[in-house]
This record gives sequence, structure tokens and C-alpha cells, in this order.
Amino acid sequence: NIAQLHAVTDTHYVYNENAPMLGPPVYPVGFPLLLTPAVAFFGNNIAMLILYMSWILLVLAIVLQLFFRQYFSKTVSIILVLTLVYAPWTLQFKNDVLADIPFTLFFTLTLILYFKKVPGWIIGLIMGFTLLIKTAGLVLPVAFVLFFIYRTIAAPIHLKAQAKKLLIPVVYALLFALLVNKIIFRIPTGIGLYASHFSTQKLWHNILINSALYIEIFQSFYYRNLYDYRFLMLITQSVLFTLAIIGLFNSKKNLLLFVFLTYMLLLLVYPYHSSGFRFLLPVMPLLLMYAVHGFKSIRWNFTMRRNRLILVLSLLLLGQSVPQILKLAKRPVKTLVGPQEEFSKEAFAYIRKHIPENERILFTKPRVLALYTGRNSLCNNQTDTPEQIENLLINKKVNYLLTNVNLPDTALNNFLKEKKNAFSPVWQNKKFTLYDGSHQKEDAPNQ
Repeated sequence: NIAQLHAVTDTHYVYNENAPMLGPPVYPVGFPLLLTPAVAFFGNNIAMLILYMSWILLVLAIVLQLFFRQYFSKTVSIILVLTLVYAPWTLQFKNDVLADIPFTLFFTLTLILYFKKVPGWIIGLIMGFTLLIKTAGLVLPVAFVLFFIYRTIAAPIHLKAQAKKLLIPVVYALLFALLVNKIIFRIPTGIGLYASHFSTQKLWHNILINSALYIEIFQSFYYRNLYDYRFLMLITQSVLFTLAIIGLFNSKKNLLLFVFLTYMLLLLVYPYHSSGFRFLLPVMPLLLMYAVHGFKSIRWNFTMRRNRLILVLSLLLLGQSVPQILKLAKRPVKTLVGPQEEFSKEAFAYIRKHIPENERILFTKPRVLALYTGRNSLCNNQTDTPEQIENLLINKKVNYLLTNVNLPDTALNNFLKEKKNAFSPVWQNKKFTLYDGSHQKEDAPNQ
């Protein structure tokens, strides 16, 4: 929409208040703004967008090197960058058009600029753009404010200088985000869009579930596909996690600690448990940094020289990713399951030709359907009963349903079985089936 000078809210995605976990009605414009140059030149070309994501990952590698160099030698910094950038998780991410890599880039860049003591307004603009990429970027201004409060209590000196250093960037960040989102693009954004996700009744349950989840995700930073050498992975997982905890407890009470703790608190209370490594990526550089600090804080009685020890440990870290990297590199070039498949193209073409533009379609992936067909699309909740789906279809005035064999939707399937006379299949191929229920409403007597 930005590339074609259309309203950014014109996405054809119909928000279902009972299925908020799919995402808000409209996301912030930061990531779309980053994608706009590629889309302007190449259109909705997934191959070019993935290549574009690779370039963003390369910029992230450079920024990470600058970040680690503030604390470690050049050799150790390069090892940490390679460990993070060439992790199979990260390589998988750049095969998708996701906001996590750009978010990590600007998240880290904000911290670098703070420690480089650049003017507050520059820090604020970068922080503000981080907020525009993902709403989770609010962690940064919150952490800046909390750290200022801590400094006010712990060391109530030079408060004016501390306020200028910590609060000025926050003011500029919030004003910049407000200007872009509310005035230039006029889209509804903010933490209020996610308010329906949270429940005080399930807060402690979410904390317990997410604590176990993210500890396991951090420990599975290395893939388990090491076959006969799985013992290396098991050792690395436990040692790396232990060192990170030691380094965290021994770290200085500085801004990085407040950023890390604030971000982790958000992850622990956020009631979404299917993100995998994605949500942990922005603070993974901090976790690796704490792991190195933890290693350095222990008195090791090694007879091996320090340089050789670093070389051995780096080979141990990087070597565990090699099998999966080779597997990814040797993967045959083929169209992955999704909107680029011929079956998908066939379904989208049929919908564009035969379904009127003012109609609404229920589908498990409504954003995708809306993007590729230009038709208004929404989804149901996976736990809906047939009666709830029926009410949803009536309230949202939905006449068409679309199913896909690769996207099982038990709730929708149960509805189709129970209400088989309400919707009848009008078109299908090997993966998609389109159901039409408009004739039932036409034949219904006037109330």
C-alpha cells in the first residue's frame, strides 16, 4: 500500500475480536516501510524479499560486531557474531519475510548509540523506529525510564545529566512514533491493541509456562540434529545456560540489565506460546554477552594458553551448527508449501475472478488471502464451537469459506460437518476447497 500510495489500513483483513492472537487489525508501519523499496522495484516477489532479508541480516551482523566490540576483543566479537548469525534458527528466519531480524537490528543499534553517547534526539529516532517495527519496542523507553528511576534512588547526583541522557531519547522516540503512526499514516497502534491478549487470572500460569518455554528455547539454540555427536549439544546447552545465569547475576546494574529484564518480563507475561526462537532473538546478543562474562568471572586453572582456549571453544560452538547449515545449503530449490504453490495460485485466481470484491471469506490465513486476492478475509478461533462460528459468519456477514489440507482447522471442519447443508463446495483442487453459503441466505424467508 505504501509503495502504491494507498491507505495503509486498506489491507482487506477483517479483524475478529475473538481471535486476537493472530494479530491486531493493523501492524505498525516500520517493517512495511523497510520493505517498501524492494516492493516498489519488484512487487510482491517473495524471492526478492527473501534476498532483501539476507541483506538486512548482513547489516545486523555488522551492528552486532560493533555491539560486542564494546566489551570483548575483535576475535571474541567475531565468534559471537558468527555464532548468532549462522545459527540454524537465524538462517531459517531469513527464509521468511518476518520483522524479527530488522527489529533486532534497530533494537541493538539503539543500545549502541546510547553507549556511544551520541545526541539524544538521534537515539530517540532510532528507538522510535524500533517501536514502529514491533510494538514490543516499547520495552526500550520503559527500560530507559526505569533505569533513570533506579539511578535517581541509588545515586541521586547529576540528575540533570542523567535525565538528559535517558529521558530525552524517550521523548523523541514517542513523539516520532506518534507522528508516523497517528499523523502521517493514521493507523490504530499501541499496547491497547494487545490488551485482549492478557488475563490477570492466567497471569501466573503464563509466567510458569513461558519460563519453561524460553529456558528450553535458549538451551535449544543449537539444533538437535547432531546424530552421533548429540552429547556435544547436551553439554553446550547446559554450560551455556549456566554461564549466562552466572554472568547475569554478576553483571553491573546498567541500562543493558534493565533492557534485558524488562524484555524478559514482557515475554513471561505475554500469553502466546508458539513463537519459538523468534521472540528471544532481540536479547540473544545480551544472553551471549552474559555467557562470556560468566565464563570470564570463573577462575579457570587451564594449562592451555588463552588464545588456544578461545579457538577450541569457538570451534566447539560454531562446529555444532555446521551439520544443519550444510543441510540447509544442500536443500533442493523448490517452491515451499504456501502461497507460491501452483495450487495456491490456482485458488487465488479463481477467487479473484468469481468472488465479488465486497464479499468476505473465512480462511485460516486471512492476511495471506487478502494480500493475494484483494478480498476481505477473516479467521475463526481454533477453539470455536460450530455455534460460535455460525454466529461469527452472521455477525461478520461472511458468505464463503476456504479450507486447505496443509492448514487443518478442527473448529471449521466440525462446523462444516454439523452445518453441511448451510455451505456447499463450489470449487476445489488437491489442496483447496471453496464453500458458498450465499444461496442459503438468498433462499431464507424474510424475518
